Amino acid sequence: MSAYDFLAGYYDAFQQDLDPVKWADYVVYLTERYGKFKGDGENGKPLLCDLGCGTGLVTCELSKRGFDTIGVDNSPAMLDQARSRAGKNTKILWLSQDMTRLDLFGSVDVFVSLLDTVNHITDPKALDRLFKSFRNFLNPGGLFIFDLASGKHFRETLAGNFFYSIDDEFAVLWENDYDERSCLNTASLTMFGTEDGENYSRCDEDITERYYTDETVRSLAQKYGLEVAGVFGDLKKRKPNEKDERIFYCLRRPL
Repeated sequence: MSAYDFLAGYYDAFQQDLDPVKWADYVVYLTERYGKFKGDGENGKPLLCDLGCGTGLVTCELSKRGFDTIGVDNSPAMLDQARSRAGKNTKILWLSQDMTRLDLFGSVDVFVSLLDTVNHITDPKALDRLFKSFRNFLNPGGLFIFDLASGKHFRETLAGNFFYSIDDEFAVLWENDYDERSCLNTASLTMFGTEDGENYSRCDEDITERYYTDETVRSLAQKYGLEVAGVFGDLKKRKPNEKDERIFYCLRRPL
């Protein structure tokens, strides 16, 4: 079982500090400010695809904001949690796919990939494939909105540091090793989870993330004909600074 499948049932507790309303509000702000699409969803709604949607925390919130919504994730267990969260009264389409090998039914108006999901694409060739796929699947005037963990996050917050989160049903301990030369951070995780409060399962796994520079993002955007509509600090409406743990990008396919 992968770490993501093991984590699926406890993900909400693990992300208890995440405010999905705040994240959805920010996506709406960026789409209203920079989007130039006509709306490819039902009844002219904008069609949005959440890449690496996990348990659908933000995806479901975005579906309430007038988007026709698709959630893509490579973990079936995460998608099971997402479907349960959404319930039967929503029209969210959930797809089990590798986001770097997209195979959609048509094009969309907005792609989002949040919570440093793109940093988990550690193979630069796979990131190149993702950007290339927007030629086929992103409508003219459409946006790709994503965040990246910053250099500060990798070098200061993660590097060499140990973290833990413990409650009655789930515990996770992780130690980080950031290699400046390769720009890779390896988080060695040990997780414990229980469903009955008495018997615990354990999962040990390493999860790797890559630090991507602004130069890399701009180079890929230029290579595949995307405009850099805006670059922002962590959920902010200003340019990023050295204190930001996340950097947000809003890329647009020209009309």
